[in-house]
Amino acid sequence: MPRYFFHVYNGTAHLDEKGSEHPGLDEALQEATETTGEIIRGGGIKSWQASGWHMEVADAAGEVMLRLHFSRKDPGGKTP
Repeated sequence: MPRYFFHVYNGTAHLDEKGSEHPGLDEALQEATETTGEIIRGGGIKSWQASGWHMEVADAAGEVMLRLHFSRKDPGGKTP
C-alpha cells in the first residue's frame, strides 16, 4: 500500500516525516481533507486567516501529488 505524506506550509514548513498508508490517491485526498478540517476547527494554524496556508500530499518519492490551498476573505474581497 502506498505511503503518503501530508506537509503543511503557513510561512513555516511543518513536514510529515511519518506519513500514512492509503490504497490510493483518492483515499489520501480524503485524509488530507479531514486533516485540514481538524486544523481549521482546532485553530491550529493561526496565520491562515491573513496570509493563507496550504497542504501538500506527497508520495514516498517526495513527488507532490496534491496541493490544497486555504485562505480567508470576506465577501467584499478583503482579507481580515
